[in-house]
Amino acid sequence: MQDLVRSYAANAPLIQKFILTTLGNVSLKTLNVQLVERLYKTFPSLELLYKCDEGFVQNSPNIYSTSKEEHHHIGVDRSYLIDEVAIQKGFYISEPYISTATRHLCITVVYAVGDGYLFFDFRLRKLLERFDLIEKNNLFKYMNRSSYAIIGGGLLFFGVFVVLYGFYTFAGYLIAEEPLNIDAVFKPIIALTLGLAVYDLGKTIFEQEVLPRTQHVSETFNAKTLLNFSVSIIIALLIEALLVVFKISIHNYKDLPYASTLIAALAFLLLVFAVFIYLVRKSEKEPVDIRVDD
Repeated sequence: MQDLVRSYAANAPLIQKFILTTLGNVSLKTLNVQLVERLYKTFPSLELLYKCDEGFVQNSPNIYSTSKEEHHHIGVDRSYLIDEVAIQKGFYISEPYISTATRHLCITVVYAVGDGYLFFDFRLRKLLERFDLIEKNNLFKYMNRSSYAIIGGGLLFFGVFVVLYGFYTFAGYLIAEEPLNIDAVFKPIIALTLGLAVYDLGKTIFEQEVLPRTQHVSETFNAKTLLNFSVSIIIALLIEALLVVFKISIHNYKDLPYASTLIAALAFLLLVFAVFIYLVRKSEKEPVDIRVDD
């Protein structure tokens, strides 16, 4: 949704010029069946139209592209959709918003006629597809979403599996007759941490690529996902490094330089991670505002 708004904002002059020029070539004096059919044939992205009087009170039913009509909207004041200063030019084009009538992201074009105004709701996605500003490939989108569903579902499954394996391992240590050692505590913790990281990654893939996108999505990638995943991996590595230090201190101090090298590498990784967080926060931008038609 955010991508659609950005694409429209970047190409709004071209799109608006096309709509207004085309409407100017159509006789809009009388709203009748022939005119409605011609408009919907001319504009495949048009999904709703109706007429208002000079006071912006609707005096015609909502006429949809499916030929469906809703008469209960007659008498509704539509002045809240209008910038009365801009309408002095004879037309007005709204910013993108979610229509309560169609539940789609659209723009409303208001065009002055002899005895009032015609309101046209254009579905933004189809409008952008008409100008080849976004790709129109439903088969590819379905295959892409299905692939993400399989991958994300697999990550969710293995994330839960690793977590259960951690509990299973710890239960095995408790049942065993041998006394508990360091491995009995740290290995389940590592398994739980890695399981959490994998599960969180799978959940994010489902939210961003499979389910409908209703929240703000970054233009390039979801930084929060990468941050959460990286934190879990780093914590698991730190626990493993701590376990290695304990083992070396118990068995053989000669191997301590290897543990020191691992800790130094993790310290460098933390430094890089801190720089990455700084750059991400520095590059954060304000989200695009989308209003909802009441």
